Amino acid sequence: MPILIILLLFGSMLGGGYYYYTDTQATIRLLEQNNANLKVAAETNQATINRMQEDALAAQAQMQKLSERAKEAEQYQDDLIRKLRRHNLTALAMQKPGMIEKRVNNATAKIFDELENDTNPSYVPPSE
Repeated sequence: MPILIILLLFGSMLGGGYYYYTDTQATIRLLEQNNANLKVAAETNQATINRMQEDALAAQAQMQKLSERAKEAEQYQDDLIRKLRRHNLTALAMQKPGMIEKRVNNATAKIFDELENDTNPSYVPPSE
């Protein structure tokens, strides 16, 4: 009878060891798969962060260009306001209608061309 108890004890220890080994191996495989998934997710996140940083830099550069163009437009506006204050266009148009009409038409055409170019997404401005 003592041999039977020893064999049962030894058999249960072997069974427990086998169960522990197979369970541990399954856990290791699951953790390795999770680790691989996390590595892929981390790489994707890093690529997204890098792309967002590049986009932010590009947006900042575009904002700088836009700010410069806005300053130029304000200077041009101020120049036009000064010119219009200096000249009485109504009196000048009455005295020399042909000269004023030609200049106004040319300036209007130029403004329309610039407006069309600014609203055309495929327009590439000439390099200066």
